[in-house]
Amino acid sequence: MPNHTKARSLSFRLNILFLITFGLFSVLIFRLGFLQIVHGEEWRHQSDTTVRKIMVEAPRGKIMDRNEEVLVQNTPIYTVTYTENSRFSPHNREIVAERLAKLLDWDKGAILHEMDKGVPFAPTRIKQDLSFETVSKIEENRAELPGIDMMIDAERAYPYGPLFRHFLGKVGPIQADQLQYYQSRGYRMNDMVGTSYLEWQYEEQLRGKEGVIEVTVDRQLKPMGDPVFSPGQRGNDLVLTIDRKLQQTIENVIEDTIAENDMVDEAFFVAMNPKTGEILGMSNDVRTIGAGKTSYAMGSTVKMATVLMGLQEGVVTPNTTIYDTPMRIGNLTKKSWTNLGNVNTLTALQRSSNIFMFRIGLDLNHRLGDRQEAFDRAHYYFSQFGLGVKTGIDLPEEYDGYKSDATLLGLLADFMIGQYHNYTPLQLAQYVSTIANDGYRMQPYVVKEIRRGTTGEVDLLQVVKKTEPKVLNRVDMSDDDIQLVKRGMEMVTEPGGTAYRIFRDFPVKVAAKTGTAQTVEADGSFGNNHTLLVGYAPADDPQIAFASVVPKSQKSNSQGQVAYAQLITKQILTAFFDLNEHRE
Repeated sequence: MPNHTKARSLSFRLNILFLITFGLFSVLIFRLGFLQIVHGEEWRHQSDTTVRKIMVEAPRGKIMDRNEEVLVQNTPIYTVTYTENSRFSPHNREIVAERLAKLLDWDKGAILHEMDKGVPFAPTRIKQDLSFETVSKIEENRAELPGIDMMIDAERAYPYGPLFRHFLGKVGPIQADQLQYYQSRGYRMNDMVGTSYLEWQYEEQLRGKEGVIEVTVDRQLKPMGDPVFSPGQRGNDLVLTIDRKLQQTIENVIEDTIAENDMVDEAFFVAMNPKTGEILGMSNDVRTIGAGKTSYAMGSTVKMATVLMGLQEGVVTPNTTIYDTPMRIGNLTKKSWTNLGNVNTLTALQRSSNIFMFRIGLDLNHRLGDRQEAFDRAHYYFSQFGLGVKTGIDLPEEYDGYKSDATLLGLLADFMIGQYHNYTPLQLAQYVSTIANDGYRMQPYVVKEIRRGTTGEVDLLQVVKKTEPKVLNRVDMSDDDIQLVKRGMEMVTEPGGTAYRIFRDFPVKVAAKTGTAQTVEADGSFGNNHTLLVGYAPADDPQIAFASVVPKSQKSNSQGQVAYAQLITKQILTAFFDLNEHRE
């Protein structure tokens, strides 16, 4: 193509491009003019306003007892927050803190301390539960308080006061060392989270989806129009396995026993449905569930496990009879609480023979020919009942007890009567529940159902999750041997049994095992004894299994004293069966 032809073609294209560009600019100028003339005033007005957003933390889910009585609910409260901005100098923050201190009637230093916890551009709670009068003062002075905002929190409320608080748990701000964990799960820095027990364990279910209040304000921060509220979604509800009235009884009985008796400083009680694993109630002390790492020598309450091990290993039979009299083990003399004479497999449980149990351990050691193996074999059998292992309860930080590692022959004998390892009251309850449940060890749990967090009575039908009973294992013992041991436990509350006196007039047949565990002080002397009682009732169709532990509540080397574990248990069982009778 000739050069002059190419030039004409290029010129033509440039002209077309110019015309198109001119047309587009004309349309743009016309549009801008139209907007300026027609909508200018309206937009100038809008440019003088802003939309303030107040985040409304969604209420956490409620927590109810097994009969749907509310144990934890929410109360809305006003909270003042501070948001750090890179534009704010330390001098400005000092001024803001001083002004806010006057409005809150609070210490300026305390306010600055709370401000220091924050990070740039994230609201930090300064003070909660403000009165409406205080909120109004802050709003009136908002222009002089840069970085200060208001939010609505949902504070946990407890209709029954301190009842249940030991396993309900607490709610609090996210700690610095947890921030990354929660932010990765969509939390904001100033969110409140569960910090212990059920509130922590079920945080994901209890947490709600936050709402937003949008308020349009002018340059003087005066509201224009009505606030627009976008509701969030409150968290799901928990329905517990625990009976509020039984729990109240447990705590009242223990508090009264402590108040009325100088020998009792603390007491622990766990009630469990042996067929399902449901925790029906537990004493008001976090150590009951192991988080405080409290465990005890459980004394003669472990003798059913010892007998079952002996039967399974063939070192005793259902017809074995021995003469209960003091015996020598090394340079030690060991004996029962009194010389019992002839005892067999059943009466050894009924009358609580130590000598019968010592013989099981010593004969096992002799047959195996290896002391370490004898200890290991005993560990194996005891752990099948949950003694010395975690129970699997749906609560955090469970403790598995204290395990000794010494293997002296005398300690093997002590192992057989519950004076070697330490176990938790919850483990003891799971152990006796396993016997009551014909050898099936159930996983204990405290949350029965999780329900959708909506409003209205329809809540009761929207079950998100229902906890199903879970068998952890079946003990490696024959059913005949288990039934034999259960019969021995029934004999404990019959004439001649160690718990006959306390249950002789009880209207329901109780199967039980008493226990007394020696304690040793720091100087090596014997301290006061623990008193214990485990069992289940009714004996022929167990509805409740229990473990009662009262530390150091009996003088050592004394007879005929009050066994507080038995007294506490009788009162609680009376209330349990009265409650069930009234509900039928």
